[in-house]
Amino acid sequence: MNAIEAIGGHLPLKSEEFAQRAQAYALNPLRNSLKEILDQADSVESTPPLLGIFNDIPWHKFRESEAHAWAKAGFSWIVNDAEHSQWEGWYGREHNAAESRLGLLAVQRLHREARSAHGDVYQMGARASLRPYSTTYEDAEAFFKSVNFPVPGKATPDDRGGYPVRSGDRTMMFTPDDLRNAETETQGWIQFETAEYILDRKLRDRVLDLMAAQGRNKACGFVGPFDAILREGEIPEINEAVNELFREASKRGIHTGRVVGSGSMEDPKDIEDAIVSSIENGCRLISVHPMTSDITYRGAAAMAQPFFEAAKRCGF
Repeated sequence: MNAIEAIGGHLPLKSEEFAQRAQAYALNPLRNSLKEILDQADSVESTPPLLGIFNDIPWHKFRESEAHAWAKAGFSWIVNDAEHSQWEGWYGREHNAAESRLGLLAVQRLHREARSAHGDVYQMGARASLRPYSTTYEDAEAFFKSVNFPVPGKATPDDRGGYPVRSGDRTMMFTPDDLRNAETETQGWIQFETAEYILDRKLRDRVLDLMAAQGRNKACGFVGPFDAILREGEIPEINEAVNELFREASKRGIHTGRVVGSGSMEDPKDIEDAIVSSIENGCRLISVHPMTSDITYRGAAAMAQPFFEAAKRCGF
């Protein structure tokens, strides 16, 4: 399976693919479209890379037609950012449903102080919850408790709370067994964006082992060297440390991602080369560095460019 086959076999996506995605969502609104792709591969190595983007459009400005364009262009996952965008990035049931109908995995990123909210975002239709700025093993341990239901008789203060979910015909899953059997496709994503998680190999590996213990494709990692450098200053070994993290995660069957590109890396060829390097080291969840609110201008600029090039050729 290559990258285009993973999103339906055509780029841009065709109407038939959108119809199939919408039907799959109607049959099971609790599905995780990205995890379904990951589950088809035997290993991280054989998993095709999947494209994502961070969404900074406020929930009250969201338009399904824009999300349709993201999916049509080949994006597979969207991080709705309620960390830096705070309440404006906390997407609700209708927003997540719109993304999910289009085959986009709705990943809800929350602020570092969030606790029970990580499990509650699944009630809003997000299928993955993303925790930033962890620095200790206990941070990761508490996070994974918050996105999983308690073991009967062994509940902790951090465990996910019980609240009914619904099937495609809105049948309510109102017993503990029904709830556990229905909610099998949620994911917990952890950001590796501090020196403790990227550079401390012993701690890094403990966290990766904890992620692997969550079950196959139940946990993903997202690496953010920008924050580590912002917190620590220049780190000469950061690139190799990030690539080593990708390789170690891959060995454990954990899919990881990163943003590729920056204000100092805008040339498409440089970005392509950096993506190739990341993929070769085991990274599979690739995010572009512009955010969703940048797409409108970038599209408009691309459409306007031929006009101004033509005008220049004609002496204007």
